[in-house]
Amino acid sequence: MAVTGVAGLTATTAAAEDPTTTCRKALDELEETYGICTWSEQNFRGEMTVLTNFQGTDKCGNLSPTAKSAVNLSDEEHLFYRFTKCQEKNFLTSIEPWESQATFGPSAAAGSWR
Repeated sequence: MAVTGVAGLTATTAAAEDPTTTCRKALDELEETYGICTWSEQNFRGEMTVLTNFQGTDKCGNLSPTAKSAVNLSDEEHLFYRFTKCQEKNFLTSIEPWESQATFGPSAAAGSWR
């Protein structure tokens, strides 16, 4: 799984256009078809991170910075967990294929995903 911090995409950039469009542009720059974009703040604000190269795997990946919102531009459901290590007891939320989630909860942040 590749984790790529996309430089220059901050709260100002993300707020300027639809988060799905922002994510698609980042994936296109990386020449990737599928990916997940996470933001360090709710409502697609803060630092954006692009997650790629996960198709067909069930590996756990840690998130740094933690994620508070996300766009799933893949054909797979993805699960997010509080803390690291993807432990079932720390399940936070799931995002269906081609969907987005502006917040994971009032003060919730994901520390890992699969």
